[in-house]
Amino acid sequence: MRSRLAQGVGVAMRAVEPIRLRAARFVYEAWARSRLRGRVEAGVQFIGWITVEGTGNIHIGSGTRIGRRCFLETQGEGQIVIGRNCTINDHTVITAYDEVAMGDHVMMGEFASIRDAAHGMRLDAGPMRFQPHTAAPIHIGDDVWIGRGVCVLKGARIGSGAVIGANSVVTKDIPAKTIAVGTPARPVGERTP
Repeated sequence: MRSRLAQGVGVAMRAVEPIRLRAARFVYEAWARSRLRGRVEAGVQFIGWITVEGTGNIHIGSGTRIGRRCFLETQGEGQIVIGRNCTINDHTVITAYDEVAMGDHVMMGEFASIRDAAHGMRLDAGPMRFQPHTAAPIHIGDDVWIGRGVCVLKGARIGSGAVIGANSVVTKDIPAKTIAVGTPARPVGERTP
């Protein structure tokens, strides 16, 4: 008797689950849209809660999916522009003091970090924590795959079609259709037809 009851409850819960997920995503989207001061096009999916800090100058293209516990920050005139049909996976951090711009169809693995600014490091200017940030824009082309745990630092450009291997650190430009890995990231191959 008990296993039949458990089975019945399980069937009922599975029937309700899609409705619960849709309702949760609606709440996540409504909350995120209330925090963002940029443009969020139709069809953007927020899979879980995200954190938005600073000015909220963030533009997200249609069909993009933002994972759970992502952190998006813009300061001053900084802006984040995410293209159409991108996938930004869980725990990703994107910070813009100048600009972080990515094209369409970009895939970003979990725990990636994209930061266009760094603390000043002058010895004669007091503690680094209190020095002004230095910033340079980051541009990521279309159809780029940024692996899990990748860090992209200020001023880097990643060309369309490039692949950045997991846990790499991008400090310089990566040409289009290039496969790059390491710390710092270096080309190791090219995508082929």
